Amino acid sequence: MSRPPLPPLTEGSLIAPLVRLALPFMLGNVLSLFTLVVDRFWVGKVGTEAMAALGTAQSAVAVCMTIGMGMAIGTLAGVARAIGAGDRRHAALVFGQGMGIAVILGAGFALAGFFAPGPMMRFMGTEPAVAGPAQTYLAISLWGFLVQGPLMMLSFALQGAGEARAALRVAAVAPIINALLDPLFIFTFDLGLPGAAWATFLANGIGLAAGAVLVARGGLALQPIAGMFRPRLDLARRILTIGVPGSLEHTVRTIATFSLLKILNGFGAAVVSAYTTTTLVIMALIFPGVALGQATASLVGQCLGAGQPRRAVRTAWLSVGLYAVFMTLLGVLIWLGAPHIIAVFDPNPVVVAEGSAQLRVLVYCFPPLAAALVLGKAFGGAGTTVPAMISAAIAHLAYQLPLAWWLGDRYGPTGAYWAMTTAFMVHGLLSMALFTRHFGRRVTDHPGGQKTVKSPAQEAEERVS
Repeated sequence: MSRPPLPPLTEGSLIAPLVRLALPFMLGNVLSLFTLVVDRFWVGKVGTEAMAALGTAQSAVAVCMTIGMGMAIGTLAGVARAIGAGDRRHAALVFGQGMGIAVILGAGFALAGFFAPGPMMRFMGTEPAVAGPAQTYLAISLWGFLVQGPLMMLSFALQGAGEARAALRVAAVAPIINALLDPLFIFTFDLGLPGAAWATFLANGIGLAAGAVLVARGGLALQPIAGMFRPRLDLARRILTIGVPGSLEHTVRTIATFSLLKILNGFGAAVVSAYTTTTLVIMALIFPGVALGQATASLVGQCLGAGQPRRAVRTAWLSVGLYAVFMTLLGVLIWLGAPHIIAVFDPNPVVVAEGSAQLRVLVYCFPPLAAALVLGKAFGGAGTTVPAMISAAIAHLAYQLPLAWWLGDRYGPTGAYWAMTTAFMVHGLLSMALFTRHFGRRVTDHPGGQKTVKSPAQEAEERVS
């Protein structure tokens, strides 16, 4: 029996479709977080140096992830607009081009896995006990982008189509498989930290295969069509127009975090281990916001495709408010329970003290971080990622990096944490200002009172035609 049709995402109340999309996305992100928790839990039993190596290597992996994520956002925006306009064939064509881009990127990262890890670890200045396993973990993770890139693209395309349940089913496979394989590869096969990387590689491959079968069976808003994977330069160009600035926005933030880790490496493995656990806690709070942001991006894209720009803007601000309240409340709880949270992953008293200090500084940036995260996704859904890139570059390159080096030199790790915290404050304020300015300027009157928002890609396309 076929399921009854759900109410359109571009009609009715604002909060109902937002929740309808965000909850499955959130469950999917929780499962992804579960992978990180499981990795840290088992690797933490190997030792403090192994945990520090994991944090160092994953910071480098995150730089690559953000590049792929930008392309996925470009695909999400194109799929969402096509679905909002009722053109499922065009949505399938956009998805096909996105998958082609993901395969090319994955191959590039896999090639880099043969020569890049060594220079990256030397650049980080990691201790010898940390550098060896971190280098191996990074190499395996880069090879894993052969499957991880297309898996991310598939998930984002389903989100753009409003297929929250299908996206959740795709997202659930890899974390469950990874949780089963981690202890097997790390301890039974005695691979140590590299075993965690091999477990993730294999789990993502199984997840991609399961997702491909799900889409091929049909019955979704995103349906396969003949010739969808044939190269189409016009569609690929539109994805890149959105995806490249989107990638740069995420990459800027990740490079800033990567550079912060380079600073912290100078203070020893205990500080890096504490930071590894701290980032897990922050990611646990960010993942609900990512889900809310992805739901917002899908709704913004579909609303714009359906000619409802005011609804798109109101949805974005509603998401910011909901997530800011959530982050404020959780920030209070984290401040109070910081030592207990850190001790779960590494009971070393030095690590617990350092991690508690990190968390109690970082909680101050939670509300503006909420605005930066959600509005960055909303820009992506609108197909206009340059403003988000600008705000990230100013906050994290022009502001955070020099301040972190200066404060870290004068005040130690705590100074570097304050640089990161205030950078997210700057990022949030700039995001709100640019979002208001951009959409206030681009919502224009048309005959009959109809309003529309045009992205730079749309305006360029109209000029050509």
